[in-house]
Amino acid sequence: MWARGSPGSTLRAVSRVPGSPTSRPRSLRVPLEGLEPGLRQLDGATARYVQRVHRLGPGDRLSFFDPILGVEASAEILRSTAGSVDCEIGAVHPSGYRAYPITLLQALAKGSKPDNTIAEATALGVERIVLLESERAVVRLDEERGVTRRVRWQRIAVEAARQCGRGTTPVLHGPLALLDVLPQVAEPRRLLLAAGGAPLLERLSDWHPNQAVALLVGPEGGLSDREVERALQLGFLAASLGPTTLRSELAGVAALGALVAFAALRGIG
Repeated sequence: MWARGSPGSTLRAVSRVPGSPTSRPRSLRVPLEGLEPGLRQLDGATARYVQRVHRLGPGDRLSFFDPILGVEASAEILRSTAGSVDCEIGAVHPSGYRAYPITLLQALAKGSKPDNTIAEATALGVERIVLLESERAVVRLDEERGVTRRVRWQRIAVEAARQCGRGTTPVLHGPLALLDVLPQVAEPRRLLLAAGGAPLLERLSDWHPNQAVALLVGPEGGLSDREVERALQLGFLAASLGPTTLRSELAGVAALGALVAFAALRGIG
């Protein structure tokens, strides 16, 4: 809902679930590297986040999670001083986070576009991301640069998981040759994002819980005729987001958003 303040003030958004008390907020989740049970002192940015942003103090409870280890734990704040918070961390257990059964097959794009795609796909909850080298891709990575990029991409995924509160990171692969990867795609539902394909939601009309999906997105110049033909031969179905032309990285993220929204509606994941 929208609420209006005093005359001349701007409109402000008020987020409230009908019928839910505002005095019982969802437990705060905070990323914490190397999560272990026992006493733990928080300092620096983590302490400031707990103290100043969320105004928690002694006696308050919160949850910590480590997306690298895939674990989480409840904790209680024992002491809070300027720039430092002491916590008692309880038993550590595997993260209860469940990723959507979605694999993003994304052709490499130039510049920081792959970085943005990984961050956004991680936040949207995909299970796996595969970066592909396609025939029309502008970017070509040698083995050494590929290793460097993989390390960087893993770091980006971890940071994105921490920011969005995700308890795990997606599995990352690549860069790999697209034509080598296509025969290995095992997901029973395979979608190729392409102009002229059937509407994406139409392709999802009979998607049922626990059925994994692979989404193939081409580079800036699109997939070659040979790549499209091979994908169709291997069971991919062409799907479209509409008549407008979208940038490769935007098309992939928009399609993932539609998949995630549809999955939530169907109870998938």
